[in-house]
Amino acid sequence: MSEADLRIELREKTGHQTAKRLRKSGLVPGLFYAQGEDSIPFSVKVKDLQRLLHSEVNVINIVFPDGKIKKSIVREVQRDPVTDAVLHIDVMGIKLTEKIHMTIPLVLTGTPVGVKEGGILEHLLREVEVEGLPLDIPDHIEVDVSDLKIGDVLTLENVSVEKIKILTEPHHAVANVIHPKVTKVEAEVSVEEGAVSEEEEEKEKTESASETQ
Repeated sequence: MSEADLRIELREKTGHQTAKRLRKSGLVPGLFYAQGEDSIPFSVKVKDLQRLLHSEVNVINIVFPDGKIKKSIVREVQRDPVTDAVLHIDVMGIKLTEKIHMTIPLVLTGTPVGVKEGGILEHLLREVEVEGLPLDIPDHIEVDVSDLKIGDVLTLENVSVEKIKILTEPHHAVANVIHPKVTKVEAEVSVEEGAVSEEEEEKEKTESASETQ
């Protein structure tokens, strides 16, 4: 697992109005907390935070104004439901010698045999909860789906990672390959053909009745 620095500024005032003023000035309010320590309100430049959130790092070196550094992980990011802008962030201090729980992405690799035969790959489970030492937890877990045929399902019990434990239930399906779905155009053609067949059948019945008379 890679690490990244995040420089913060302490803030004495909290509350909705204070947070609103911070955001207008290009800052994001946050809260640092750790077991056995008092929580610390802080602010961080939005551009620095965005750079961090878009990078593949899980362990953050929170750099305080006095130069002190605390190893941390992101616990919660609150975003605006409309603009997706970050409104608030919570980070938790950790110890590198103590195991932690984290949620990390599952990334599919390879092209399934079934897809080459015309099937459709479905990515059903995109993240899992894991347990391990902070520096042993990867940024993501790669899952090779190359051997999947049409109708095959790959579950979490087929996925293993060294040094960490996957906590999500193993019965969860990660990916499968399904038969191609009937397209809307094909469905419409089928309906039209069915309608024509019914008309022809009705015509034949009418002609047959006329001949009988």
